Amino acid sequence: MAKYSPSKIKECEAWIMEHGLMDYGGAKLKDFLTAMGIHHKCYYLWLQKDEFRAAVERAKQYFKEHLCRELVKSLADAAKGGERETTEEHTEFRQNPTDPTRPIIHRKTMKKSKIFIKPDVAAAIFLLCNLDPEHYQNSQRNDITIKKPTDADEEMTDEQLAAEIERLSKLQK
Repeated sequence: MAKYSPSKIKECEAWIMEHGLMDYGGAKLKDFLTAMGIHHKCYYLWLQKDEFRAAVERAKQYFKEHLCRELVKSLADAAKGGERETTEEHTEFRQNPTDPTRPIIHRKTMKKSKIFIKPDVAAAIFLLCNLDPEHYQNSQRNDITIKKPTDADEEMTDEQLAAEIERLSKLQK
């Protein structure tokens, strides 16, 4: 089993930065514990120490930010569409006269081609609405303010009530 040390903390932090933990779609805790050689009881004891807990949180945050950057880039690529280059490889073998269990490569061909990917409008709208909400808003957006039971009712004077009734009647017409 692993021993608590500054080097082990750094090793754990590096592993979580690369693989993440379940919080943000990363690895399972069981896989982390197996890779680090830590018993689950030790892990929970170590989490009570500020140094280890801070390292785990830093690593989780790094993984989350890195994942978000990758997803935004992937979504942006899907929204823009464009051409992508693909490579297909085909290998033909022939029988080896000296050793039939080890065939010889007869011909190897590689075919490169460009394919056009249609821009994804939904991805573009999603990105625009979330990256620049001041200039692009989803037309189905509804901002609703819910009154809390603890909010006090405002008393209106007779003049304010008459003005509000007149305003509402104008809106109905």
